[in-house]
Amino acid sequence: MNHSNSIPTPPNSLAARTAQLFQEHHQNIVRHTDLLFARLMIGQWIFAVALALWISPRTWAGTESGLHLHVLAAVVLGGAVTIVPVLMAFLRPGKTLTRHAVAVGQMLMSALLIHLSGGRIETHFHVFGSLAILAFYRDWRVLISATVVVFVDHLTRGFLFPQSVYGVLSAPVWRSFEHAGWVVFEVTFLIVSIRKSLSEMLLVAERQAKLEALKESIEQT
Repeated sequence: MNHSNSIPTPPNSLAARTAQLFQEHHQNIVRHTDLLFARLMIGQWIFAVALALWISPRTWAGTESGLHLHVLAAVVLGGAVTIVPVLMAFLRPGKTLTRHAVAVGQMLMSALLIHLSGGRIETHFHVFGSLAILAFYRDWRVLISATVVVFVDHLTRGFLFPQSVYGVLSAPVWRSFEHAGWVVFEVTFLIVSIRKSLSEMLLVAERQAKLEALKESIEQT
């Protein structure tokens, strides 16, 4: 006996209401995550400037000293990768373009922090933490955008300026692929988690739609 055929198919109105509830819940999550990242990125920018002032505040040329290039990079580049996604998060929350801009800006901030720390291995964990927080969006495509930024950044800087990303004067190309491999490893599990979370959200929406339909039926009776 085929039990799948014995389960009644919900009417179109029920399916439409389920989809509506699911979208409303997901959009609410996305908007809250946009605002979360807006505050987080402002804090990261301040931290980047403080890190540059702490590690290398000034540079010397003989007896003359001046502001170190790292401080300017933290202020200018940090501001450049922060302002646009933050403004979009406040002005256009919940939009697809906003969360992709946030993903790109967040990973570029990770690249900047790695550069400011001289390629310290501890700073690389900022990449993995950022990916985990980006998973709050419940949108696996955002993680793909972030992964592409990380790979291009590591590949480019690893070839041209390995000291800024690995802390060494020279590094083989495979090292960039090794780092990208670990990122892909984490993203794979995050995508699986996102798909499971979306399935649970859809199930909750379906239950709520059925309860609403039952309540309406009782009221009519």
